[in-house]
Amino acid sequence: MSLANDYFLLYHGITFEQNLDVEPIETNIDDQTYSIYALILSATRKDYEKYIPLNSFITLCKQLNIKTPSNISELNHLQHNIVESIKVNKSKKNIDTLHDSFEYLKSNSILNHENYDKLVSLFDYQELNINEEEIEEISTPIIENKSSFKDLKSLLENIIIELKTNASNEEIKNELNEVDSYLNNQKFSIGITGVMNAGKSTMLNALMGKEILGSAVVPETANLTIVKHNETEKAKVFYWNQAEWDRIEKSATQLESMRAYVNETKEIFGDTLSSYVKKESRFDEVDINDLSSYTSAEAEGKKCNLVKYVELGSNLDFLRDGIEIVDTPGLDDPVIQREEITKEYVSACDMMLHLMNVSQSATLKDVEFIIDALLYQNISKLLVVITRADTVSKEQLEEVIEYTKTSIKRQLKAQNKDSQLDYILKTIKFIPISGKMALLHRTGREQEALDAGFSIEDTGILEIEEYLNETLFGSNSQKGELIIQSGKSQILKTIEKENLSLNYELQLLSKSKDELENELDMFNKKKAVNGRMFTAMSEDITYYKNDANSYIESLETFLESELIDLQTVIKQRVISDVRYSFEKTKKRPENSRIKVIVETAIKDGIIDVIRDYRYKFIKKSQTIGEQCEQKYHDFGFSIGHKNDNFDARGFFQDDFKAGFLTSSNEVLISQIVNAVSVSKANKLNELDREIEGFIKSEFSSIETDIKAKAKKVSKVLIESFFETLNAPLKTVEQKMINDEKIIQNQIASFENNDENRAALSIEIHKKIKKLNATSNNIKGLN
Repeated sequence: MSLANDYFLLYHGITFEQNLDVEPIETNIDDQTYSIYALILSATRKDYEKYIPLNSFITLCKQLNIKTPSNISELNHLQHNIVESIKVNKSKKNIDTLHDSFEYLKSNSILNHENYDKLVSLFDYQELNINEEEIEEISTPIIENKSSFKDLKSLLENIIIELKTNASNEEIKNELNEVDSYLNNQKFSIGITGVMNAGKSTMLNALMGKEILGSAVVPETANLTIVKHNETEKAKVFYWNQAEWDRIEKSATQLESMRAYVNETKEIFGDTLSSYVKKESRFDEVDINDLSSYTSAEAEGKKCNLVKYVELGSNLDFLRDGIEIVDTPGLDDPVIQREEITKEYVSACDMMLHLMNVSQSATLKDVEFIIDALLYQNISKLLVVITRADTVSKEQLEEVIEYTKTSIKRQLKAQNKDSQLDYILKTIKFIPISGKMALLHRTGREQEALDAGFSIEDTGILEIEEYLNETLFGSNSQKGELIIQSGKSQILKTIEKENLSLNYELQLLSKSKDELENELDMFNKKKAVNGRMFTAMSEDITYYKNDANSYIESLETFLESELIDLQTVIKQRVISDVRYSFEKTKKRPENSRIKVIVETAIKDGIIDVIRDYRYKFIKKSQTIGEQCEQKYHDFGFSIGHKNDNFDARGFFQDDFKAGFLTSSNEVLISQIVNAVSVSKANKLNELDREIEGFIKSEFSSIETDIKAKAKKVSKVLIESFFETLNAPLKTVEQKMINDEKIIQNQIASFENNDENRAALSIEIHKKIKKLNATSNNIKGLN
C-alpha cells in the first residue's frame, strides 16, 4: 500500500484513485511549501467547504503554482499529488516542518486532536524511512540465493505464528492452522528397488542408523515394506485379498514359477488359507520383534507367501521430516503381483534409489527397470547405488558404471528409443557404497570399519545422504517448491481477507452513528440481492459439477474403445514381425524380440490412450471453467478475466502422468512368445487368432485396472477443481457475514469508540501496514 493510499484510508476513511487530469505540483520546495502542504492535507470531507472560498487559501494555492480546487474531488486529487510530492522530497528537515505545521494548526483549533494524531502517525519518521539523526544509510547489496525447502518452511511457520497472534477472528486463525498443518504433513517418499541380494536392507539400516530392516529384524525380506515415522514402533502386516489371490492363481496356470509358489502356499496353509485371504485385505498388528516370522522367506510357516505389504512405524530421526521409505521386494521375485505393488508405490515416489550388487553388474532386469521407471513411471530423480563397493577396486567400479550405461543404450536401441539415452543418463546419478562398513559406523562399531580401512566418508553413505537431502529438501527440490508456493499462496489469501476486514473497519470508524446505521440499512438491502445471486450461482456450479461427473462416466466408453484398438495394434505388430522374419530369414523371430515388441506396444499404447483421455478431460474442464467464469461476471463478481485458478490446462498439468502402467504383462508375454516359438509360416492365420485370444483374455484385467484408476483420479480432480470454482462465491459470502458483524459491532460500541476513535484508527492502520509488510516479505521469499 502506498503512502497516498494510507493517507486517504486512515485520514478520510476512503479508498481513492485518481481519475481527473490534474496538473502536477511544480514548485520550489522550502519550509513554506511544507506548511502549505500541511494546511491542504488537513482539509476533510466534513470541513473542506470552509477552506475553498478563503482568499488566503486561494493565495496559498497560487504559491504552489496550482489551480484552486472547486470541489471535494479536485481537493482529493490535489491532496494525492501533495502526498506524492512529500514522498519524493522527504527529508528530516521537511518532515520537521510538516509536523510543526500540524502542531500549529492544532493549537489554533483548525485541526482537532483526533486528526492531528492521524496525520502525525501517517508522516512518521520511521514510516517514511527517515533517520532522525540524519546519518547517511549505507545500502547493503542484496545477494539473491535460493533458500532450501526447510529454511523457507521455517520462515513460513514463523510468519504463521505471528499472524495468528494478531488475527482478528477465529476464521483467520483456522485458515492459518490449515496452512501450518499442510506444511507439516507433507510426505517425501523414497522408493528403494533392486534384485534380490542387492543390499537394500543393509543400506537402509545404515541410513536410518539402526538395524530395523534386514538380518537383525526382518531377514531376507520377501515383501514390500513401507517405513514411516511413528513415536511408537509398531508394524501392520497386510495380506492378499480374494481378488488378488484369484489373479495369482490364474497366473500360476501360465507361469511355472508362480505355479510352484501357489502349490507351496496351498500345501502349507490348506483349509486355513481362507482365514487370511478375505474379500477385503486383512491386516494384523504385530510386535516389531516378531515381524520376521511374517516377512522372511526363511521363516517357518511361510506366512510371507500371503503377505502383500508391511507398514512399519519407527521413531528414527531420519524419518522425522516426513520421509517415507518404500523398501521393495527383489525385482526377480517370482510372484509377479509383488512387482505390480512395487510399481504402484514407486510411481508415486518423489525419488528412487536403485541398488545393484557390484559383483552382479547390471542385469537385464536392472536395466529394464531403470528404463521403465524413467520413461514410463514418471520418476524424475534416480540414484543408482552400486553396493558392496568395498569388495572391488575403483577401476572395477568405473567399469561397472560404464557397463550399466552401455547396457541401457543397448536396451533402448532394442526398443527403438535411442533418442531417450541422453535424457536417461542425465537423470541418473551413480554412487558406490559399502553398506556393511557404513552400518558399522552408524551402529557403534566404527572401529571395525576403521580397522578394515573405511572411514565414514569412504563408505559413500554421506554422499547418499547429501544427495537425498538436496533432492528432497534443497533449493532445487521440485516438490518442495510446489509445497512452499502453495503455502505462500494460501497465507497471502488469508492476509488479503484480513486486510479487507481491517480496511472496512477503518472506513467505518470515520463515519457518524447516522452514517453507520445508513450503512447497515444499505448493507441489508445488498444482502437480500446477494442472497438470491448466491443461490443462483451455487445452483449453476452444482449443475456444471454434475455435468462433469456425467462426462467422466461417458469417458469409460472412450477408454473401452481405445483399449480394443490397442489390442489390435499389439497383435498386428507381432504378426507383422513374424511374417517379416519368415520372409527374410526363413526363421521365427527371437523370443527376446517378441518380448520387447509386446512390452513396448502395451506401454506406449496405454500412455497414448491415457494422454487422449487426459486431453478430453481437460478440454471439458476448461469449457466448464470458462462457463463458470462468465457466470461470475454476469452476476457482477469482480473476477479477473484470465483467472489462473479457472485454467484447467494449468490446474491439471501434472496429473494423469503416473500409476497407469503397473499391471504385470508376464503372462501375456509368455503366452505370445510360446505361440510364436512354435509358429509356422503357412499358418500365420492360426497364430493371429491364437494371439487375439490371449490378448483379449489378459486385457480384461488391464482394462478394469485402467478404467478404475482413470475414474478415481478424475473424480478427485473434479472435486478439487470445483472447490476452486466455488471459492470466490464462498469468499464473498463469508465477507458479507464478516462485514455485517463489523458494522453491528461499530454501531453497538459507537459511544466508546467515539472517545478514542483516532487511537483505534491508528492501531488498525498499523495492523494493515504490518500485514502489507508481511505480504511483501512472503512474496519476496525465494
